Amino acid sequence: MNDAPHLTSAEVDADKPWSIERHAIDPIPTADRHGSPGELFRLWVGANVNYVVLITGSLAIVQGLSLQESISAIVIGNLLGCAMVGFSSIMGPKTGTAGIVTTRTSFGQLGAILPIFISTLAAVGWFSINSVIATESLANLFGLMGLPQTSVVSGAALLVVLAAEILIAIYGHATIIAAEKYGAIVLVLLFLVFAVLVIPHIDFAAAGAASATHPAKFATWLLVTGLIFSYPLSWTNFASDYSRYLPEPTSWRSIAMAAGGGQFVSLVFCEVIGVLFAMALGGALTDPVADLPKVLPGWYLAPFLLAIIVGSIAANVPNGYTASLGLLALRLPMGRIASMFLIAALTLAFRIFTLFYGHAIDLYEQWLGYILIWTGPWIAIVVLDYFMRSGRYSHPDLMKWGSGRYWYSGGVLWAGVVAFVLGLAASVLFSNSDLFHSPLMTGLLGGTDLSFEAGMLVAGVIYYLTSRRSIDTGPAGP
Repeated sequence: MNDAPHLTSAEVDADKPWSIERHAIDPIPTADRHGSPGELFRLWVGANVNYVVLITGSLAIVQGLSLQESISAIVIGNLLGCAMVGFSSIMGPKTGTAGIVTTRTSFGQLGAILPIFISTLAAVGWFSINSVIATESLANLFGLMGLPQTSVVSGAALLVVLAAEILIAIYGHATIIAAEKYGAIVLVLLFLVFAVLVIPHIDFAAAGAASATHPAKFATWLLVTGLIFSYPLSWTNFASDYSRYLPEPTSWRSIAMAAGGGQFVSLVFCEVIGVLFAMALGGALTDPVADLPKVLPGWYLAPFLLAIIVGSIAANVPNGYTASLGLLALRLPMGRIASMFLIAALTLAFRIFTLFYGHAIDLYEQWLGYILIWTGPWIAIVVLDYFMRSGRYSHPDLMKWGSGRYWYSGGVLWAGVVAFVLGLAASVLFSNSDLFHSPLMTGLLGGTDLSFEAGMLVAGVIYYLTSRRSIDTGPAGP
């Protein structure tokens, strides 16, 4: 199907850049549909050129992979993960609502509460992690300006970061897309300069000799590939939030290619730079911000700290926006703006926790493991459900409680719930990560990690077999 003619955001009063968006999770009416798949490409580039992605790439070296092994894990992990981002973007124009709301069709209105709650927790977690990175960078920037490194200065930095993130997220969809487009250009240039300055610190001969003497086990490569895969996978429950304004006839293939392609380009770009950064540090990455002076000249430290701050905010605005929609999908009695302030409060609590926890890198690796275990089964079910019903959804029934075609049996579609729970169990059973070491993987299968493969396969197969005769594939209705 060809792409439909489209309006621009400037022609739609309900969703103009730098004006507060009028819609929340209610399906977007036809009159307010606008945009084209190309804006998704720019959005995902802007949202993913950031320091957290760079750190994700550095984990390959930290785990003991060589340069070649690291790049192969990055390319393959992102090909798989970004393909899922593409597929999870295609529901938006058909439903007109947030991605996580679509869960109601495959779990039931009541049954969907479980994955919606987990998704919202994940979005709040990402928002908090990015806020911590941006806060530490801003506090260091304040230090370069002569301010003392005290808890008061750190607290002020966090408030500045949160204010910027929340303000843009409150403005909403069109503002986020516009801001990401322009931020991407600046960030790509700043990260390129960072790579140029890091490369002279790398002893490629020593690194090559070490990797030849101690080649990484396939199990380690598979673990790293899973960690790389988990980052784009973590965006899948967000993806339709940004495609939902597109006209309904828009080609799903164009949407998938634009969203997945934009993310793939940006992730590979940043993660390869992260590999170089870790190599320059000899594989000993301890503190993602404090380690910067070891490889950067003094004159570039401030500009790159600014790049980290801007990139973290750019990545975090979609996190906060999606988390607010998730709270609404839980049917909490609040509006989108009020939900943003609740998320800010949760982030403050998370920051206090990290001050006591300590090691940011260890916390981040465990977080990626958590994302991998639950998101794989969920997205396998939701994407499969889309194709099984040929992309046909009833907009009114998506919002109904207590009745409608998505109420099923007492509010639950047991095929989806059971498939999800068994998919989670399979993910845990086949996991070998910092989050959980399954005896099956460590004792019988050589210590490898097959959590996302097992979780997606089990959830998808079970959902298909148990729901193929009950899915309503008729006309979507009014």
